[in-house]
Amino acid sequence: MKIIFVVNSHIKRLKKTLEEIRHEFADFQISFAQTQYKKHAIEIATEAVHNEYSYIIAVGGDGTLNEVLNGMMLASVPINTLPVLGVLQRGSANDFSRTIATDSSVIALKNKIIEKADKKIDVGKIKLITEADTTKFFINICGLGLGPEAVKIKEKAPKFLGAEFSYFKSIIQGFMSYQKKEVACYGDDWEWKGNLLQMAIGNGRFFGNSICICPDAAIDDGLFHVSLFGELTVVDYLKNLTKLKKGIKLSHDDAHYFTSKEVTVVNTGNQFCGIEADGEIMGNAPATITIVPKAIHFLG
Repeated sequence: MKIIFVVNSHIKRLKKTLEEIRHEFADFQISFAQTQYKKHAIEIATEAVHNEYSYIIAVGGDGTLNEVLNGMMLASVPINTLPVLGVLQRGSANDFSRTIATDSSVIALKNKIIEKADKKIDVGKIKLITEADTTKFFINICGLGLGPEAVKIKEKAPKFLGAEFSYFKSIIQGFMSYQKKEVACYGDDWEWKGNLLQMAIGNGRFFGNSICICPDAAIDDGLFHVSLFGELTVVDYLKNLTKLKKGIKLSHDDAHYFTSKEVTVVNTGNQFCGIEADGEIMGNAPATITIVPKAIHFLG
């Protein structure tokens, strides 16, 4: 049994984390690969699949986990032969880990491997229609509209501000600068057209540093849970932020909740609607987002 730890080299307490892993996994066959540049974890994970590792553990946050997932899914091997994916959350938000409610300790991770405590979970697939039919994957939530705007702002924020304040500041700044995009959205048995503030297509439940935007989502039910907000204002958002964090659905004429196995989004106005997933910029609509049921084994 070979285990590789794909480590985001920018995590806090990097040296201590590596020492903990070496100590707890002294009796295991382990390897480390530290990222050297953005998207490097994709390359590392693809190579790890080809080198027949049994477990690939992402050490970092949602972005690192997303890159590792994409590297695995793009490895061009039968999906049932992929290694088990796991996460040792050391990022700024760790929103996917809130959904699976996992223990963040190295000892807990080791015990899960010993107990073979993995299960099959769904992942999301994004097909960007106009960008050379590019396909990307996500494990948590795909956001359109305000979400990508906030991600871009967050990426430029000083690290010393801290995760919670940075995310909150990014969302508020996003509200101030974002112009609602005219889109048409099509699900399995529903459609919506209008000016989009934010749409969250959820495999997981949380995004934006603990906002429970898709409270009914489950990672193994074969469905997306979609939260779609149209003409909400910044006042509406701030007034309901506590409810959103608690996973309470908004009672508002422009707040809509759907389920679907596939969602297609097309631009109907003059501006492209941006897409992010797991806090990473993916591209622009038009796009089709599809659930891939029981796609991977996840250690959780």
